[in-house]
Amino acid sequence: MRMTLPADIATADRPVRRLSILAGSVVLATGALIPVYRLQELSWLEAVAAAATFVVPCVLLGWVVWRLLTRRREPRNLMRATGVHLLMAIAFSIGWTMPLVGLAYLLRREVLDFLSGGAVWQLAWGLAIYGVLLLAARAQQRLREQELAAANAELQALRAQLDPHFLFNTLHSLTQLAREDPVATQDALQRFGELMRYVLKSGRETGTEVALEQEVEFVRNYLALEQLRLGARLRVIEHIDPDTLELAVPALLLQPLVENAVRHGLAPRRDGGTVRLSATLEQDRLTVSVGDDGNGAEAVRIGDSKGLGLKAVARQLHAHFPEGAEFAVETQARAGFTVSLNMPARLPGRGSQHADNVRSG
Repeated sequence: MRMTLPADIATADRPVRRLSILAGSVVLATGALIPVYRLQELSWLEAVAAAATFVVPCVLLGWVVWRLLTRRREPRNLMRATGVHLLMAIAFSIGWTMPLVGLAYLLRREVLDFLSGGAVWQLAWGLAIYGVLLLAARAQQRLREQELAAANAELQALRAQLDPHFLFNTLHSLTQLAREDPVATQDALQRFGELMRYVLKSGRETGTEVALEQEVEFVRNYLALEQLRLGARLRVIEHIDPDTLELAVPALLLQPLVENAVRHGLAPRRDGGTVRLSATLEQDRLTVSVGDDGNGAEAVRIGDSKGLGLKAVARQLHAHFPEGAEFAVETQARAGFTVSLNMPARLPGRGSQHADNVRSG
């Protein structure tokens, strides 16, 4: 059975809903302006053209400005930031006004009269609209930062809960291995050191995004240390598309999923089982999945679970990819457990990034 966690996870049809709302708003705004232009003694056709020329460029340019404001990094220098926003506001206002100036010229109205009247007010309104977009973008960024901080706090609590258990098992396994195979012990200690270094670094840097390759290497070290305890009972299969290794994921996103697979899915079974790790890139979307062929679970129990693991991963995913991410669980009792994470393909710290650019870069 396949299900998605309901809390704060963007669904696949979200862009369709946004487009429908945007199209409906354009139609309503255009319809509301038609009587205004009719009062200026324009014909119905001219009034419709004028209203559409007023609304459509505003919406299209506003969408472009919104994308730039929500995705670009704000310059730290106040004077530079003010200058950048002033230039963007002027460009937005002029870009919005020019189509209406062109329409006035085509309708053989006096362009100079238009510029001295309506166009001046439209330029002023353009500056005001840019200011509103800027304030809304900053509010969204603050909200995202709060969500990211909350998700990281939840993940830190999860680490504090899981780390002692893992550390005890690992140290116990290393003690036994040191008596039997010093060479293997040295390799295991190196893996353990790399694993702890990665955990400590991600804990110090809140909201860290890393390349998937780093996460995969971390998971490999984690599973290798678990194999010291479980031996041949723990088997690992990887299917990692090389094109995905440079793409961004939140740090320690996969660790709770892998631990869940080992601890709850495979360790209780006498014959153990297999952990499957995969990553694919398709249509500028990165899909990473962690699964096992162990005990599985009833779908109802997943939503009612009080554990932090899956919920923390889901919130991490949404906080880092508010533009659209999916978290799906596929499981049933005694039939394995698979978590799939689908997110936009981008490079760490660079915002949205087209997958072709990633491959070519």
